[in-house]
Amino acid sequence: MRRFNVSWAWIAVAGAAGLFPAIASAQAVTYGPSQYLSFADSPFQPLSFTWFHLEDFEDHLLNTPGVTGQPGGVASVVFGPSIHDSVDADDGSIDGSGLAGDDWFSSAGSSGVNFIFDAAVLGSLPTHAGIVWTDGAGTVSFQAFGPGDVPIAAIGPVSDASFPDGSFSGTTAEDRFFGVEDAGGISRIFISNSSGGIEVDHLQYGRAGVAPPPTAIPLPPAVWSGLSALGILGLGAVRRRI
Repeated sequence: MRRFNVSWAWIAVAGAAGLFPAIASAQAVTYGPSQYLSFADSPFQPLSFTWFHLEDFEDHLLNTPGVTGQPGGVASVVFGPSIHDSVDADDGSIDGSGLAGDDWFSSAGSSGVNFIFDAAVLGSLPTHAGIVWTDGAGTVSFQAFGPGDVPIAAIGPVSDASFPDGSFSGTTAEDRFFGVEDAGGISRIFISNSSGGIEVDHLQYGRAGVAPPPTAIPLPPAVWSGLSALGILGLGAVRRRI
């Protein structure tokens, strides 16, 4: 077997030059696509966070802190006060229709929508971020990026028999949650569909408590004395063998 000595500096340069494909974060966990009719369906709902934000666009604004969206805008503003495809429960009841709520809309689903997080405003990047896809056509793709806009995770492109369902009249059985978790922080999420416009809702992001490194427990003096004695005896045995 031949052995090869590889310079890590060379690997870093080659990676920066794009000679190697981007590698997803080993610690990233993806969620979805999973059916979603209300926040109760979010995989983040039962978790514990140091801070957490849910944007449902029902005040016709994107005004949760530390995030911007592009392209597109709140559907009632950029598209007009007509057909919207909100998360089902946002109109007060789960009734199979998202027409009475509000969401985020962009006319070009294939170009997708980005939600970008600002660590300076939030105090840190979120460790969890997700979005609910509510309308579009073709196949749906989701990506997440870490610090420095490095890709950390991806889902899709995906579709199944009922998702997307081919309807643009506010149906909600097709709504799907896409999300990611990464302790290293999430700087941006991106979602797209391959045809038509795109609508998304229930942008959610937060920071889970990150466990501190383990603290060394001081040993009693008697234990330290015993360990020292064993060390001296071991050293003597080594010297006798030389």
